[in-house]
Amino acid sequence: MIPTSSSISTNGCDNISSNCVIWQGPDIACITLCNGDSTTEVVSKLATEVCTLITDGVTSNPSLAGLDLSCLNIPGITPTELVPVLQAMIVEICANSGTTTGSAINSQSRLSPTAQVTDDLPIMTLPACMQYDDARGNPVTQLRLDLFASLIATHVCQILNSITLINSTLTNYSSRLDILEACVLPCTGVVAETQVIPTCVLPAVLTNVSVLLLALEAKFCSLETAVGLPSAIVQTISQTNISNTSPRLSSPGSNYGSIAGWNSTPSNLAQSVQNAWVVIDDMYTAISSIQLNCCPSGCDAVTFRYTTTALLTSTGEIGSINFDFINSSIPASFNDCAGSTMITITDITGIAQTSLVSVSTLQNEAAGVTIAIPTLNTQQPLDISVAFCVVESATAARCSETQTSVLPGVLPCPSSVTTAPITSDSATIGFINQIGNTAVYVINIYNNLTGNIAATYTVNSPSVSVSHIFTGLIPSTQYYVSIDTTMNGATVTCSYLPAIFTTSSAAALCSAGMDVAFIIDYSFSMSTQVDYLKTNINAIVAQINTESGVNDYQIGVALTDESTNTTPTYETSTDYVSLPAAQKITNTGISTYQFMTALSMFAPNNGIATSTQLNKINTGSNPPADWPIGEGSASPEPTDTTIALVVGANEFVGQFRTGVAKYLLIYTDDLPSGSDDTFNSTDVAFLNSLAITCAQAGIKCIVLGRGNDATYTPVGGTATYPWRTFATSTGGSWNVSYTTSTVISEITNSCS
Repeated sequence: MIPTSSSISTNGCDNISSNCVIWQGPDIACITLCNGDSTTEVVSKLATEVCTLITDGVTSNPSLAGLDLSCLNIPGITPTELVPVLQAMIVEICANSGTTTGSAINSQSRLSPTAQVTDDLPIMTLPACMQYDDARGNPVTQLRLDLFASLIATHVCQILNSITLINSTLTNYSSRLDILEACVLPCTGVVAETQVIPTCVLPAVLTNVSVLLLALEAKFCSLETAVGLPSAIVQTISQTNISNTSPRLSSPGSNYGSIAGWNSTPSNLAQSVQNAWVVIDDMYTAISSIQLNCCPSGCDAVTFRYTTTALLTSTGEIGSINFDFINSSIPASFNDCAGSTMITITDITGIAQTSLVSVSTLQNEAAGVTIAIPTLNTQQPLDISVAFCVVESATAARCSETQTSVLPGVLPCPSSVTTAPITSDSATIGFINQIGNTAVYVINIYNNLTGNIAATYTVNSPSVSVSHIFTGLIPSTQYYVSIDTTMNGATVTCSYLPAIFTTSSAAALCSAGMDVAFIIDYSFSMSTQVDYLKTNINAIVAQINTESGVNDYQIGVALTDESTNTTPTYETSTDYVSLPAAQKITNTGISTYQFMTALSMFAPNNGIATSTQLNKINTGSNPPADWPIGEGSASPEPTDTTIALVVGANEFVGQFRTGVAKYLLIYTDDLPSGSDDTFNSTDVAFLNSLAITCAQAGIKCIVLGRGNDATYTPVGGTATYPWRTFATSTGGSWNVSYTTSTVISEITNSCS
């Protein structure tokens, strides 16, 4: 092909020679087409192949090697080319064409006459009851007509055989019924009933069998009622705990299995009763032996016992001791040696006091005997010795025994403990001293929240009335009193938990002005609560303004957030970037990074400015245009870290003023985490220290949200509510609700 002589393109194409266009496809071996051949060569090779196909056609006689042609029954060697195989197929079809005209048999067919006929029979569908599985487990639902008829015939024969068997069985049953009716149920005529002579159930005269049977039934029922059902009898047999190895009472060292007549595993009532008699006989023998050898004589019949009870005076000290000998047993033929028994009481210093009593008389006195001990040291343990001795009048048999015991000393705790008056940083502790001026008292004041000693004072040579003023206490904090009493070498610690007292608040009245800092958990789970605060901040500010009266208020806002990333989600947000560097703090915690943001700083009457700042946050997810919600990483959140920045020397949202009411409004749905993203005993201690800091500064904390329901259980302890404890320890309050009405109510109640 060559291009035309025209220089004008045709159909939008340039006129180019086919020798100038080459094949860029893959090599195709069967037509010897190669990459780089010209279009002229490609067309030529394709045309040549097409002509070959048209010219040769079937005469190409392709090879059929590999095909299975055994079913064609081709005589001789199986051909491997197409034409011989096609010829063999035609011969086979003609040889097996069946009838040639209508129903006539084709004598030239290789099939038998029977096969030629049956192949023309219709296929019948089997009813459901006759369908079956063939030898290979395949379901058979259709059969050729002749096979269908054969199957029906087989079933009919089976049914006929069954009918014959049924008829034979019915005939047999009929004969047996006739016999039964004749022998058992005579309906007509008079039949003489068999009679017998009873021997015990009824009088010994001829009696109809039916009468005797009814009498036997009545006796059996009575016997069964009296003896019990078989199940009850079996239960009775297995009731005993005595076995072959149970020791005999009459013969120590041997067991019941060694006695003749003992049934190891009784299985009926007779065997069980026999075992019971074996045990009864053994018990009889043992009791007889006891009767012969029961009663000791002489000192064997004497028992010495005593108990002591400390009797206290009105001051709580031991004034006397009561001795009870009611558990002693001394026969009437015995009396105390020389008419009395000596009791010796010795104190820790070795001073002893003796008393004589008659134990043979006191053994029957429930009130016992009381011995006063005015000169002994009763603050420490007392050693007691009772030298028992009795003698029998008739035989002069002498029985003696010395028994000793220790009676704990008693050092009474001070009474009438008072804790007033109480101020924001002091309390006066007083009590009555009833044990004399030799006592020494150490008064300890414990912080009820931390359990630590807040103050201590020692009182030497106390007067009857003791009083001391403790100063330096924390405002709005609970304390309790513990007093260590020492006297005569003994010390006792007395904790007065009922004497819990709370110092008054250092907080000023709201009408003096208010500084309110919002601490907001800015984690992802707080998104809804943040939006709610943004929407309703004006109403909350209005209430703060009202409570402040004619004085100024100040509002600050701090956000707390954390992430496993080194920067927060809002790192590039325009409004975040524009904040001064001092208002953005990043802490490197354990496994997380913590981000504290001072969103709004304290300023006089800055409600509008606070609202403006709040409405910049949680505005979307596309910085720098938006300021997204924080990540929060995993719970809990570093809220306590932000509180420390706000109330500590950092003054994160500005300085709290003196002489005004100070508040933290903390919004959170989780526990605080410190720096390690977990809440444990370290965080408990940190919260307690923050509560003390706030109480001392007069800052009341109001905690809002589901974080108040979060609990912490120390090892071996009980569950606590950390946020609730923190809030009340500062003189503030808590509420699980974030609603505007709740916040306003908490502020109003705290100010009142």
